[in-house]
Amino acid sequence: MKKFFFFTTLILSGCSIQAPFIRPGSPERVPAISSDSLLYTILLIGDAGEPLPDGKETNFTILTRHAAENPRNTTIVFLGDNVYPKGLPDTLSSERKEMERRLDEQIAIAERSGAFGLFVPGNHDWEYQGEDGLATLKRQEEFITAKHLMNVTMLPRDGYPGPSIIDITDSIRIIAIDTQWWLHAFDKPLYNGDTCEAQTKKRFLDSLSRVLSTSKKTIVAAHHPIESYGEHGGFFDWRDHIFPFRKLFHWLWLPLPGIGSLYPLSRMMGISNQDFSGERYEELRRQLDSVLTRSTPVAYVAGHEHALQVLDRRSRHWYLVSGKGIQMHTEALTYGDRTIFASRGTGFMRLDFALDGSVRLGVIEATEDTVRGREVFSMMLH
Repeated sequence: MKKFFFFTTLILSGCSIQAPFIRPGSPERVPAISSDSLLYTILLIGDAGEPLPDGKETNFTILTRHAAENPRNTTIVFLGDNVYPKGLPDTLSSERKEMERRLDEQIAIAERSGAFGLFVPGNHDWEYQGEDGLATLKRQEEFITAKHLMNVTMLPRDGYPGPSIIDITDSIRIIAIDTQWWLHAFDKPLYNGDTCEAQTKKRFLDSLSRVLSTSKKTIVAAHHPIESYGEHGGFFDWRDHIFPFRKLFHWLWLPLPGIGSLYPLSRMMGISNQDFSGERYEELRRQLDSVLTRSTPVAYVAGHEHALQVLDRRSRHWYLVSGKGIQMHTEALTYGDRTIFASRGTGFMRLDFALDGSVRLGVIEATEDTVRGREVFSMMLH
């Protein structure tokens, strides 16, 4: 019976994709928008809060080069988990200096390039969804504010869920929301006049619906994805079942066949609200999807899943997951019926808005042998 359970688990788990996946029939390349036709560029990078020291994170170097091409018309959106593993500790912590470095490495991308940098909170920025999460998040916001940089900010502010609006041109809008507020089980702020979480949730959804009701091309930026075929979406490969301690220490390849499956199976059954199977996350996905489906954003963009994914909602908007901002993260990933593109490679996404109203998506993977990285996929979104 034990052997049957073990082999059944492996069969159901399968293997992660190794090379980038492109849906059959999808074009691998579309022409780039010429510089004289380009209105604005938005660069998307998530889960970048544990970069290699001393400027060795290749993805950061390549991202800086892209941002510096036309900095006055470029915004970099950092999609949460800006400081691993538990956000920015207080000044008395022995880890404070290292955590400042991790955040500074990202801030420096905006400083060096001259582009605008927008930081969105993630669950790790809320003390890895811990009891001191709100205070930890506010420390990060205060740290960024204290830099007095006109081109760097963090939204939404003060731990509120948002939505926060940035109209970067007359025709392009970014809406930043804090999805961890929705999932957080400890202290968090309510809107003025509200007496319970349910009231603030309703007001948040109503506000989001209103700010989406615009003729502008809108990008909704958050940390948690609504669609994904990675671990948070419920996919674990055979390595996760046999070597579960890799999740605690990436170097600990201690085989635990059979009993090791308890970790991925518990996550698939809803033990964590950071996974789709969690009750709070399930509600968040359902409510956000309902609002987005009634509206017309170009895309909902997120991190959280350590992968690069382009997903078809089969509506008038797209789901983009750009959560592989650093080399450190290696997690399981597969593809499903909504996948247009998927990759486990380190990189970021680039949205180019043309003067004629079209929007081009490019997926850039970091490669040390190229100056600008390698564009592994592109398509027109609008």
